[in-house]
Amino acid sequence: CCWADGLCQQACGPGCSGCGNNCGCFKLEVSSSCNRNPRTGECESSGCFPGSSVLTLRSGIRKNMTEIQIDDEVLVHGLGIFQPILGFLDLNHGKETDFIHIKTNMSTAISLTPSHIIFTQSTEEGKMIKKYAGKVMLGDVIFNAEQGKNAEVIKISKFSSVGYYAPLTKSGTLVVDGYLASCYASYPHWVAHTALYPARTWPGIFLGDTQEGTGTFLTMLKTLGNMVNLRNMAVPALIVMDAVKEEF
Repeated sequence: CCWADGLCQQACGPGCSGCGNNCGCFKLEVSSSCNRNPRTGECESSGCFPGSSVLTLRSGIRKNMTEIQIDDEVLVHGLGIFQPILGFLDLNHGKETDFIHIKTNMSTAISLTPSHIIFTQSTEEGKMIKKYAGKVMLGDVIFNAEQGKNAEVIKISKFSSVGYYAPLTKSGTLVVDGYLASCYASYPHWVAHTALYPARTWPGIFLGDTQEGTGTFLTMLKTLGNMVNLRNMAVPALIVMDAVKEEF
């Protein structure tokens, strides 16, 4: 079915959310209050998580995104690796935003914006691929870092919710709703991770204590990224660039 859905995406063009038994295209109704990218059909808000997403603290307490604070030590990978929240790349408490809900065969799910990056398992054993959430398909495998197990995607849906949150850690990763995800969106993971080195090293200077919106430093980086056409780079190119990085 995911293969047929992929064909529908090609046949219907940007914004197609799925297909029927005869590959008839349809779009799930979501918020129309945002500015949409004419190429992808998605909201142009930054890649983030909804307020209902959950992070796990070193103490074992689980907090919603709405409750997370700077310096909270959260799980960022499997094997009990915790790091403090350095700040927020973007934060908005009141804007209606479109999210993708990715449910797995473990009866759990992760929600994030379509442009946000999530880690999926490749066919090559042990290798992780960074993928935009909007490109995840049925049958893809994502990593449940809390349980140390791979999980197969069995259902993908869309919903709208008020508010979005994009916390940053030193590793550039987070375990959200149990699943391993990137802190970044819209640009290849390693590009964003490298560009945000100053923010990860001196967060007090480059991130500040912003309570709302996108900081000046990140806005400047996004402008540069748009100038060199890195925003929403196609997945094949993203994979190739990551592969090149690993070679050097």
